[in-house]
Amino acid sequence: MPPGFIKPYEDTILQGVVEGIGIYFSSGDNSDESLVVGYNTADWPASSPFVTAVGGTTLAVGASNNYFFETGWGTTTSSWTGTTWSPTPPGSWLYGAGGGVSRLFAEPSYQAKVVPSSVFAAQGRTGRAVPDIAALADPNAGYLIGETQTFPDGSVKYSEYRIGGTSLASPIMAGIMALADQAAGHPHGFANPVFYSLAGSASFTDIVSPASTLAMVRTNYNNNVDASAGLSYRLRTMNQTLSLKTTPGYDDVTGIGTPTSFFLSALS
Repeated sequence: MPPGFIKPYEDTILQGVVEGIGIYFSSGDNSDESLVVGYNTADWPASSPFVTAVGGTTLAVGASNNYFFETGWGTTTSSWTGTTWSPTPPGSWLYGAGGGVSRLFAEPSYQAKVVPSSVFAAQGRTGRAVPDIAALADPNAGYLIGETQTFPDGSVKYSEYRIGGTSLASPIMAGIMALADQAAGHPHGFANPVFYSLAGSASFTDIVSPASTLAMVRTNYNNNVDASAGLSYRLRTMNQTLSLKTTPGYDDVTGIGTPTSFFLSALS
């Protein structure tokens, strides 16, 4: 980033904090960024100590619309050749929740005694750890959005698509906090100190690695429009998070976890 770029943004963030505005940022979709920039680093502005950094999970819903399982969002991919999966699973890394330790900011006081030393040891430095909390991000298990669009044949149709990324997780969390503000009758503003005071409680689901490898098969249109050009199949292996790890307690994929049904009452 060019010199002087970050400070004006940080000043704006601080202005929001003093005005009682909670600011939520996606933690990023490139895991530890090592495959993008060549070294491990947390994304900014999610790494600002005065924002809430929202990481991502893969959330599975059962046949009865029940909570089935949830793990850290990090995905590798393999393609079906007709006889085998290539490359051999878990395959090539595709995307996943950002996290790690900031190269810009020191560890804030609210993270002390919550973020374990193992996070700093794995990333090779101490500092502001990312993310703080997490929500659904995996596009393979994400939200459906609908839009009316013009197709290549000139027809106009309504279609639904899966979306994801921590750019889904962050507004989910902002929406949950809007409900918390409504329930409490006042804004919570910058809520990280409160979140960390609730770490390990029933207000959050502690996301951990699965006992065995989890994967799903995704069916894609070859022409990205319809099945007329055939279908292709992708094996998406879950919880593949590079140097970041989904562990008990705070971790650098999902933070202190995802909000539970007790979250709103704990903040009211």
